[in-house]
Parts: sequence; structure tokens; C-alpha cells
Amino acid sequence: MRIVLLAAAVFAAIYIALDLNALYALRANQNTGLYLQSLVDFVRTGSTFDQPDGRPHMLVHDQWVVYALLGPLVALWPRPETMIVAQVVALAGAALVLYWLANICGIERAAAAALSIAFLISPSVQGFAYDGFVAEDVVPIVGFSFAFAIQRRSLLWTLAAAQILLGIKEDEAWFLAWLGAVGAIWFDRRLGVAVLLLATINLGSYYAIASHFGYLPERPHYGPVDREWAGQLTFLVELLVPLAFAPLRLGWALIAGLPFIIELFFTQDRTYPLYHTGSYYTIPLVVAATVGTVYVVARRPWFARYALAGSILMALLFNNASILHIGRRPFTPDPQYAAARSWASTSLPVDIPCEDVGAWTVAAADLQARLIGCGRRGTRRGRPAWRDEPLRATAPWTLGAHKGD
Repeated sequence: MRIVLLAAAVFAAIYIALDLNALYALRANQNTGLYLQSLVDFVRTGSTFDQPDGRPHMLVHDQWVVYALLGPLVALWPRPETMIVAQVVALAGAALVLYWLANICGIERAAAAALSIAFLISPSVQGFAYDGFVAEDVVPIVGFSFAFAIQRRSLLWTLAAAQILLGIKEDEAWFLAWLGAVGAIWFDRRLGVAVLLLATINLGSYYAIASHFGYLPERPHYGPVDREWAGQLTFLVELLVPLAFAPLRLGWALIAGLPFIIELFFTQDRTYPLYHTGSYYTIPLVVAATVGTVYVVARRPWFARYALAGSILMALLFNNASILHIGRRPFTPDPQYAAARSWASTSLPVDIPCEDVGAWTVAAADLQARLIGCGRRGTRRGRPAWRDEPLRATAPWTLGAHKGD
């Protein structure tokens, strides 16, 4: 356990530093600013409105857990740094719960530690930590807790963990309803039926409330045609190598993963793939596959060593989502950071073009800060994600908050 604690602390320290480096280089992801602005609005006015959504975020996604957990923190520190630290700590803490889950499943300590460290090193988890804050960053720690409660056959704690998962995003209700139905048939009827009913009640209630206000949650459109199977096979290899391909040993139990695959692979209307390694859309699948690996390692402990070796190999050599990939280096802080930061402490209106999304994220605590022009051809080319170059913008927002709008 001490080794896992040390690994989690090192992971947290590295990714807090790297994410802050990206923030100061004006390379932070828009989602960090979106959630920050929505939380600041919630703390100050009771609304969850944010400018990129153009409506209260709770009518876009059922994510009350974010406001319950981070509302008090944002009230004290309304800064993007608050979101970054919370994100990384939640992901690092998931490794500790994974270790306890492995222990309760009968895995000896060394193998449990190897599996937990492999989880942290895997390119998927590094990608989650080095991307913008999203509510799904809480899924690993709560999902492993959910599996832990099920393993203990605790109805109370199973429902408690399930309810928290249901407050992370409405997608989780579909997954939990399916897992509840499968679990009721093949595992534990009482737990399975209880989870199925809880998921159904939550899903029906949220859609009824959103429809009452004239909205439907943001969602992809799905169809029966899998258009990008070649890229998806590559993604599955990138996912499974850090797990030593252990989930494939689950046999018929693989049916439990069906809705996770459908959500990622059968979208018809997105210009970007939901399934690429490090994408937050893949977090539920990664968690489910990791839990499956725990049950395999409980019977075949040597898989844990292969998982650790596979994680290190993928992180260093094969996967670009990993900041540990050979050749990666931190960004240089952007000279325009101070100008962007000055807007965050004002209530003055400012429009920041979509090409400067990192600057908007820094300024997002100002409820009048708007991100404009997304989806339209910009006047400046966007900056590649890994290329270190300063913004060198001449947009009006760079003049400083004291100049007005």
C-alpha cells in the first residue's frame, strides 16, 4: 500500500505541475474553463449557466456531483487551478481504491500494487489527467468503489456509489441499468434489480425535468454502421496492452461491456472520434475493463506483471496521449498569460476568439468572459497541441482588463 500511495503522490505531483504549465502557457482545455464558469455562476447566483453552452450546464448534462463536491472549493478559490488539482487528485486516488478492490478479490499485495501502478501509467489515464477537467474524471474512483461494494455484497454502499455515478453524467444511467440487468441474471438478483431500478428512476427524472424546460441533454446520434473500424481496432489495442489483454479472458461476461462499446463506436454525427486514447468519453470503458482485469488477475496473478510492463511500454514508445512519451517536453509560459488572468478578477465583458481557448479558460471566472467564433474559420491558425509556441496575439482582450471591453 505504501508503494501505491507513493505512486499516486508522484502521479499527482507530476500532472498538477504539467497541467499548471499548460495553463500558464495558455494551452488549457476549454472544458476546464466551462466547468469553472458554471461553478462560479452556481456559487454566486444559483444558476449553472456558462457561455460556451449558452444555457445552464445542468440542462446539458446531469452532473450534480460536480456542484456538490466542487461548489465549496470554487467558492473559496474561483480559479482554474482549483479544477486542475481536483481533477488530478481524483484520478490519483482511484489507484488506491483499485488496490483495495484487488485486495478484497483475493489478489496478493505485490500483484495488486502492480495493477494499480499500471493503471496510473497507462496512456489512457495520463491522457485523462493531461486534458481539461470533466465530471467523468470522478468515474474511476467512484466506479472502483462501486465494484468494491458489490464484491462485499453491501446493498447500502452499492446504491450509494451507484447514486454518485448517476450524478456524474446521464450516460452512466444507461450503463448502470444494463449492468444491473446483467447482474440480476448472472450475479446477485437483489443488487442487480436495485441498481436497475435506481438507474431507471434517475434517468426518467432527469429527462422529464430537462424536457419540462424545453431541452434535451447533449448527445451524439447513433446508427447501425460502424464507419471507423480500423481506428477502433487500434484504440482497443492501446486500451488492452496496459491491461495485458486480460479482459478478453472474461468469456461470456464480456457482454457487460456492450453498451460501452456501442457509445464509442457507433456515433454518426461527430467530426472527431469519441474513442481515441485519453478521451474522457472512454473513461467508463477503461474503468469497466480495469475491473474486469481485477477478476482475471485474481485467478491468474501473473497478468499483473504483464499489465505493468505493457503500461510502461505504451507510455514511453507507442502512444502520443502520454506525456511520458519519449520526446515530449513542457510548454514555455505564454507572455499573454497575465493579460488573460487580469480578466478573471473583473465582471467586465470580454470576447475571446476560439483560437485563444486557453486564454478564455484562464479568464473564465469572469462570468462575462465569452468564447466566440468556435465552428467558424478563424483569422489565426490554431496551435497544434504539442507544439511549443507563444500566442503572440493582438486581440483586444490582450490590452488588459483596465481597458474595458
